[in-house]
Amino acid sequence: MKFTRALYVFGFRKPHKTKSSNQNQSCIHTLFHQRPPQMNKFLCLPILATASNLAFALFFLRSTPGASAQGIPAQHEGVGGVSVCMNTLEEGSCQSDAARNISIEEAILASDDPNLKEMPDHNGFKAYVRPDISAFYQEKPGRKPSAHRFNGQAGKFINMTPERFNLYWDSGRGHGHFTGSANGWEATGTATFPTHKFFYGKTPDPNQALCSFEVKEGTSVYFCDPYGDDHGEPGRASVQERRNLNDLSSRDRDFWRKHKYNIEFGEDYKAFTNGVEWLGMYGRDPPRHKIWAADYFGQEHHVTTKETQFIEQPPWDELPSITPAARKEDEEVPLKQYRSPESTMNITLKAVSCAPRIFEMRNFISHAEADHILMLSNRTHELHRSSTGDSKQPSEHDNTRTSENTWVYRHETPIIDAAYRRVADVLQVDEALLRQRQNDEWPDFGTKSTIAEPLQLVHYFPGQEYTSHHDFGYDRMSSVHQPSRSINVLLYLNDVEEGGETSFPRWFNAETTGGLDVKPEKGKAVLFYMLLPDGNSDDLSQHAALPVIKGEKWMSNLWIWDPYKD
Repeated sequence: MKFTRALYVFGFRKPHKTKSSNQNQSCIHTLFHQRPPQMNKFLCLPILATASNLAFALFFLRSTPGASAQGIPAQHEGVGGVSVCMNTLEEGSCQSDAARNISIEEAILASDDPNLKEMPDHNGFKAYVRPDISAFYQEKPGRKPSAHRFNGQAGKFINMTPERFNLYWDSGRGHGHFTGSANGWEATGTATFPTHKFFYGKTPDPNQALCSFEVKEGTSVYFCDPYGDDHGEPGRASVQERRNLNDLSSRDRDFWRKHKYNIEFGEDYKAFTNGVEWLGMYGRDPPRHKIWAADYFGQEHHVTTKETQFIEQPPWDELPSITPAARKEDEEVPLKQYRSPESTMNITLKAVSCAPRIFEMRNFISHAEADHILMLSNRTHELHRSSTGDSKQPSEHDNTRTSENTWVYRHETPIIDAAYRRVADVLQVDEALLRQRQNDEWPDFGTKSTIAEPLQLVHYFPGQEYTSHHDFGYDRMSSVHQPSRSINVLLYLNDVEEGGETSFPRWFNAETTGGLDVKPEKGKAVLFYMLLPDGNSDDLSQHAALPVIKGEKWMSNLWIWDPYKD
């Protein structure tokens, strides 16, 4: 397949100005160009950010087959530096040519994160090695990370059999409590704590379980393997029924071997990364979207978007359901008379945590936009009791999540569409990827489906909460690209009188044993990443909605998937 030059950013669109407060960037990087047919990979070309080298880079791009002679470079701040793309609407530009020829089959690096280090003996796999804690304070090594009061962790439970089993939490009070299901050779999981006990079975009776697990501190990956020998692996389950590997079909034995290799890879990964658990399946590509740098606390990035805020709510009869589509270069934003008079909007992302990678964006949505979303909950939507689990496999209603929620779709009103477009600009992706696409939009993407979920609108009364959990699920072996939730953009829709903070209890810092508690303030957005730059799920992204003490809380989740929504 023929590929033209492309950026490592996951999507292209009209140029939006971006800049960073980090003045230590040293190179313009990640320019991709077409390689000879016998070398069907992308080449990342680091170039020192001097005037002469920039000129050379532009000359290089112009000399590439299909490059636009009228290209205007737009700079996008990314991890470790600036990326340059020839952004025009001319044929052959990044938007009309390269972007549409990126295949989902090609592993395009999400970033040039300097903390990606090649692991030995694993085919060049680059693992993300978290920097020394002192770097987050812009200091020389010497600080020590704080020990968390909270001792929760992820629990991934792998079903290494061809049968479907249910995962139950064993509370010791008789029958188990259903947590999730795993088809043959797949996995399910939950947030958990050391000493918690679980079992895989067909019924909630622990006496009929195939495998039993006890969670240990520092071990998040557990596997039910009735076919292999016990070598004392920390995550191996206690098996009540031993089975013969030779009884499996050839296909199933291959699945078993893949899991065995993934477990062995996980042990090497954990040692190489100083204790980080591998929660994925070996072979997963790095994230394909752009990842903003969070090199130190307080680091800022600045984005300029044409998707200005609504400062007044239009009359309801002027808010028809729409079909989101690409806009022309000179096309005005819809309902301009109800928006801010400025032609652009400036957005500041401020890193409040480096691990997990979390950014605050104040005044991301206007009060009028927040009120509009709340109005939808009263006018056209009905709230229902929230459930746990991811969108593919919701679990039972229980006391871990006591809120109510509903779903709001991008096409419902131009105001919701504007919020999605603004999110796309912040994430540096083509807005077309956040909606259903036409046949001529990203034809080689592999699917016309959106990478974004609908807005999940959530309401908390006093006393309601969502205890610590992860938003990501676990990769399926049957899926080549292992799609997963990768980003969450939280939108706060009202000011909470007391309580209701979004808490990240395991954030990596050197000053407190407590969590990072983000105060819900009307119009503020919080962006956090659930995938590390190497494609591993970030266990530290575990978070909670703390109980509302006084007043009520309204917020929404906008989840983005990588590489596409399953």
